Amino acid sequence: MNTSKVNRFKTINKTTLAKAYGVPIRTLKLWLDPIEKEIGEYLGKSFNPKQVAIIVTILGEPEHIEMITIQ
Repeated sequence: MNTSKVNRFKTINKTTLAKAYGVPIRTLKLWLDPIEKEIGEYLGKSFNPKQVAIIVTILGEPEHIEMITIQ
């Protein structure tokens, strides 16, 4: 039996994502700039769940994963 949990991500803004990673928004922007093509366009001042999943895959799981996942 597979007991690993699959995270389902929320639609979130950059501020929430920065808080989840425990970094200032300026640092988050520096991390996201090089992977902008993989993430896609930041529309409506938020990242959609698919974009959040890509970010987490590339940057790793944030310190406060509960802030960006559906419980």
